[in-house]
Amino acid sequence: MLYNKNEEILLVIGIVSLIISLLLDLFRGQKPIIDFFSGLFTGLSITMNLGFLIRFRHERNKSINNNVEGF
Repeated sequence: MLYNKNEEILLVIGIVSLIISLLLDLFRGQKPIIDFFSGLFTGLSITMNLGFLIRFRHERNKSINNNVEGF
């Protein structure tokens, strides 16, 4: 894949968005916009981390199948 130079970019985005979400929850006031961004970053984190896990599992199974066929 030409566009996918860094395989862990989904994981990095997920971790950074989780950190931002936790920091917003820690230092937030009583403003609805902060709740919106906290929820947005939490959802982004869940989506990116699950996407990474699905891709990682698929590529791991692919490499295991390639090794089994080599015997």
